[in-house]
Amino acid sequence: MRNNEEINVLKETRKNASMAVNAIDALMGKIYNQEFAYELTAERDRFRDFERKAEAGLWEHGLVSKDSGMQKAMLWGAIQANTVLNISTNHVADMMIQGNARGIMELMKTKHNNKASSSFANELAEELMDFEEENIERLKRFL
Repeated sequence: MRNNEEINVLKETRKNASMAVNAIDALMGKIYNQEFAYELTAERDRFRDFERKAEAGLWEHGLVSKDSGMQKAMLWGAIQANTVLNISTNHVADMMIQGNARGIMELMKTKHNNKASSSFANELAEELMDFEEENIERLKRFL
């Protein structure tokens, strides 16, 4: 049981970080504010680190994680639709703030439903949630 709960937390952590990387990649071509582009690039690099750490944790359980092509396509489509009429810095910052907030909520739910997971999985999820909270604060200046 404990293994399954740890795996669930690691999978959600990986999914959360992966979606953030994919979202930022989809948005980068639309960013014209250099300072904002730098902020998102730094965030993307940090999200990649979380993704790799979660993948390493899953690998220790004999699991290889992979991106869902459908999920990635849906995210890309949603971003394109949401930016077709408005690519202003404040609109994109708002989208990123909402994405970080959703990520925090999903990780909190997963942690709540998987209380017996290991300290590694919990610490990684907590670290990611803290990072997303920091992102929200930094992104507010672009609103």
